[in-house]
Amino acid sequence: MAPPFVERGAMPARVHVAEDFETDIERRWWLAGRLEEDAGQRVCRGTSSKDFDDKMGVPGSKWTAVVFNPVPGPPMGPNPRLSFRYRLKGTDTLRVQIFSLSNNYHRRYLMTGLPQGEWRAACVDMTLLRRPDGSGGPLSADERIDDIQFYVDPAAELWIDDIVLFDAAPPGEFVPFPRRVIFTGWFDTGAQGKEWPGDFDIVAHEKPRTWKHARAKNGVLRVDLRGARPATSGRVRFLARGQGFVTVGSTTTRLTGDDWKSYDFPFQAPGSLKDIRFTGDVSVDDLLLYEP
Repeated sequence: MAPPFVERGAMPARVHVAEDFETDIERRWWLAGRLEEDAGQRVCRGTSSKDFDDKMGVPGSKWTAVVFNPVPGPPMGPNPRLSFRYRLKGTDTLRVQIFSLSNNYHRRYLMTGLPQGEWRAACVDMTLLRRPDGSGGPLSADERIDDIQFYVDPAAELWIDDIVLFDAAPPGEFVPFPRRVIFTGWFDTGAQGKEWPGDFDIVAHEKPRTWKHARAKNGVLRVDLRGARPATSGRVRFLARGQGFVTVGSTTTRLTGDDWKSYDFPFQAPGSLKDIRFTGDVSVDDLLLYEP
């Protein structure tokens, strides 16, 4: 079966999760694989693993796998895509698998005829994944997912890097797809202070919007980035009731608008950020830091 590769396109409508293994911030959610250095970058090499599909997988079977758990289970959009880099040795076949928290089962896609011995980039249309018997239908909007899994034959070798699960760009988007995704913050699932540290309240969107967003508490909205991140470019959706401000590093910018708008952060000087601060009666959603 030919690989279901598609173009990454322009800036995603939403980035659900990203992991490039360059920091240890999300290390507790690396369920299979180990770090290695490759050309100055940290990558994840597959290690021995079971098949996480306990319903339609083969009980007791062993695989070489990289498995990453994107806590707290993001809900998908209508056009889910999975971008990643891979290197294979000893096989030309790679299984991509994802777990649905909403439906409590796995979907998979077996990609064959892949090159070996070199790094390649891939972007998979996740609506093509199915259960092993073909049932279950496609991954759909608002469906929550969990583990992202990559499997090869146990005698083969696998390396994975630069995982980005996202929803495809909307029509008319002109900003190119990020070279590197550094942080993604959405507030639909998970708890303030645990999965989403900082100072704010998580509240439901007003209809017709769905799911949730972060709202300032006593005029302050501070999103903790869960560790130091490289200063970079960014984008956020915001709603400012009256006058609001955003502070990124040493730069403060006024926000205006009585309806949800997108704001693109200016490029920051080299350095690192630990948080992003908003002041005023503001709400934010889909916070994305990236390298252009």
